[in-house]
Amino acid sequence: MPRPPVPPYETFAARARELTRAIPAEFLEGVEDVVVHREAKRHPLLKDVLTLGEQEPSAMVAMTGSELVRSIVHLYYGSFVALAARDRRFDVDAELRETLEHELQHHLEDKAGVRTLVDDDDLFDAHQRFLAGLETPPGWWRRGEEVGDGVYQVELDLFVELTLRRSEFERLRGTTVALTVLEEPFDAALPADAAPGDVLTFAGEGCLPEDAADDDDEAAGALHLVLDVRR
Repeated sequence: MPRPPVPPYETFAARARELTRAIPAEFLEGVEDVVVHREAKRHPLLKDVLTLGEQEPSAMVAMTGSELVRSIVHLYYGSFVALAARDRRFDVDAELRETLEHELQHHLEDKAGVRTLVDDDDLFDAHQRFLAGLETPPGWWRRGEEVGDGVYQVELDLFVELTLRRSEFERLRGTTVALTVLEEPFDAALPADAAPGDVLTFAGEGCLPEDAADDDDEAAGALHLVLDVRR
């Protein structure tokens, strides 16, 4: 079935208002507005990363010093258009609903004083920074799901920590190391010029999307081998 065409801005904005009206009032308590912007919003450093929506604390509450949690939800129509042009499977209406619910969940978590979605968003940002070769916090991948001993999954990527003593590392540089990752054999070639702390990337050796074939390496994430060298 072909994907429905991307709606014009006016239709998109009306749909956002319709979805908002359908949400129970108790979940909207403290939400001052849902604003739909025409433009796209891009990451300040990663131009390929687009923001579909965001939740912003109310400036009025900040000015008055109130302890109440009030928010404004922003939706970026241009980001939906850009992602739909990039991915033929992108369903604008489904993504609009999911984005609205996600940003309202941020509001509810702020009211409850929890950080689950904030932590998820921080992990996504660190992952994108890593893929772009930008600076990232030490050990950031450990915020992902630990799926094995020293193995962490972030989206479709696997991060495998290979802990070696310095003498072992020097001996193994320039050789291929036989590993077992999630009960599967994996041969990792360590470059002769590898350095402690390097992260070696093996494309197509990560996880597959749920709808991908078992042998579809192009759809799979990457395996990143973290060289954890100790004295």
